[in-house]
Amino acid sequence: MSYLRPLDVASSRPLLHERGRPAETKLLGLELVRFVCAFAVLVWHYQHFYSIIGAPAFNPSAQPLHALLEPFYRYGMFGVQIFWGISGFIFFWKYGQAIADLRVGGAKFFWLRLSRLYPLHFATLLLVASLQPIHVALTGHSFVYQGNDAPNFVAQLFMATHWGRPTPFTFNGPIWSVSAEVFVYALFFLLVRRFGAGWGTIAGTIAATLAAMTAGFASPVLLCASYFFVGGAAARLFLERQLAGRTSTLVPLSLGALALIAIGSRLGGVTLTEQNIVLLLLAATPPLLLLAAQDWQLLGRWPQTIQAVGNLTYSTYLIHFPMQLLVAVACAATGLVLPVQSPLLLVVYLVATIAIGRWLFLRLERPAQNWIRRQTLAPRPAAA
Repeated sequence: MSYLRPLDVASSRPLLHERGRPAETKLLGLELVRFVCAFAVLVWHYQHFYSIIGAPAFNPSAQPLHALLEPFYRYGMFGVQIFWGISGFIFFWKYGQAIADLRVGGAKFFWLRLSRLYPLHFATLLLVASLQPIHVALTGHSFVYQGNDAPNFVAQLFMATHWGRPTPFTFNGPIWSVSAEVFVYALFFLLVRRFGAGWGTIAGTIAATLAAMTAGFASPVLLCASYFFVGGAAARLFLERQLAGRTSTLVPLSLGALALIAIGSRLGGVTLTEQNIVLLLLAATPPLLLLAAQDWQLLGRWPQTIQAVGNLTYSTYLIHFPMQLLVAVACAATGLVLPVQSPLLLVVYLVATIAIGRWLFLRLERPAQNWIRRQTLAPRPAAA
């Protein structure tokens, strides 16, 4: 079973320098990369429509606009690794030194994360839990993800489905990667609080996760942690160069590193198996993130637009499967056969997911997050 499918990352807007000064850049490049990865995930999961009653047998090369979107159809599943890397970059830059200096406590850190992730997760979990029984009643089986029973529902409630060994996807399946990352948040906080946010913590964690996976320990948490702390390494290097006013020197270094990875894999005859892609992408993630984190003037022309599309990653990620399930239920109830190989259906699916994701961000995700934080984190007025 593949665990390389798509996560949430912290917003890059209110960033903090390592020494507590407000950051000048909004990391628009990282926001844009987030959106591209989210788009890749949506295209990769288009294959779910072939599981709808009446659809033809799945043929990867027959998917709509295959010639144009082949990289996303073939490699979109790896967008989750980039999400994890971006998340590590942002967390080390935003929270790393503040946690090490005891300026951010555990309760506040985890409550900020919970208020960001949980409302939309809970809503989409209930939606899938209500639709799957209807699909089972109409077709005799669940749509795409099986094992939608009470124990798995409880595990989903606590976002604890993928803290150990690989297990099947259930309910709103894509949440698995968020589950793994929630565990890594705790690991990040504990390690940084105990050992600091320096190179020793970063390198030691990366080495430990790689050693564990090499020894045969399989867990989504280990894979997530390796990418998260690799992203942290990129953030650490970026911070050091930023404080020295030399971030531009990272551009040639990053391009050179990517070139060496490409040439080395080519000369070494590396076949693009799933495992090899994971390793190559792990090596390529730091230079990719360092390039994206540059203050590119071209991106500065559309800061609000780029920030807006970056904000859609979590909502589109969590809503696209419930939308597909709703379509599957409608088709099973009416006998409608979807033209799954039609480019029009693909475009409608992508546009509708992005539009509904935008609506959810504005009407549910952000308001719920703000309400929870106002009720629990806002300073209370002093008693008279």
